[in-house]
Amino acid sequence: MKKLSSTILLLFFIYMLKAQCYVQDYNSYKKILKIDGDYVLDYTSYRKLYKFDGIYIVEYNSNKKLLKFEGGFVIRNSDYKKIAKLDGQYLVDYSTYRKLAKLDCPGARSALAAAAYFLN
Repeated sequence: MKKLSSTILLLFFIYMLKAQCYVQDYNSYKKILKIDGDYVLDYTSYRKLYKFDGIYIVEYNSNKKLLKFEGGFVIRNSDYKKIAKLDGQYLVDYSTYRKLAKLDCPGARSALAAAAYFLN
């Protein structure tokens, strides 16, 4: 019984660690965003900036759909143009091929959050 409760507790902590991811500015290596569940927060003030709504990232205050992730690319919702690309653990500007951010938890959500912050 003790072993089972220890395992459950360990799995809970692993889940909690994965639920929070960070985005770093590529040039300064400063943490700028924190992804906590369905919300994207400013790292220094913990103010909610964006939230996830299905495949979209939306502005927190206005609920305006900004971007979506499709096939490794970040697509701007207003004109359906590719604006960024996920390249391993980095977000790359699609037009200049310049690295913008390092993603602590590479994936669609981190890529959307970084693109919304840097390119929107």
